[in-house]
Amino acid sequence: MYWGIAAFMVVVATLILTFVLLPQYQRSLVEVPLELRAELISLRFVNTPECFTYQDQVTGRIFAGVIDLQKFTQAQLDKCYRTEPEKGFKDFNFALELEGFTPTVGGEKKFLVTNNFFNKVDFTLYKQVLVRNGDRLEPTRLVIQVQTRI
Repeated sequence: MYWGIAAFMVVVATLILTFVLLPQYQRSLVEVPLELRAELISLRFVNTPECFTYQDQVTGRIFAGVIDLQKFTQAQLDKCYRTEPEKGFKDFNFALELEGFTPTVGGEKKFLVTNNFFNKVDFTLYKQVLVRNGDRLEPTRLVIQVQTRI
């Protein structure tokens, strides 16, 4: 009787270890934090000419970390990063503010927002950038508010 109960308990313990604890442990080892994933996605805003990065028209050289103020528009953001209209609320969505350059409407700052951003900010990323305003370069900070999912 004792050996039957003991064998049953060993089998149950082995099944729990195999199907519950080990997969959880493996997932925790390879899980990428949300902040890192959002940081990697948001690098496109300051490092690619398809978004806001300044690109010299003559040489074609791309200046990473330099935002062209002429490109910092809602239309450019819509071309640069777009989520699916029906399921995009599950993806990363962003609201962008360029400190010192963000226009105000009715006393409130007008952020550039992705198509499925619903004013639910999960965390905020900050990037030190230079803004090309005409022929001048001005240091400022790009504030990226991140919505992970609704």
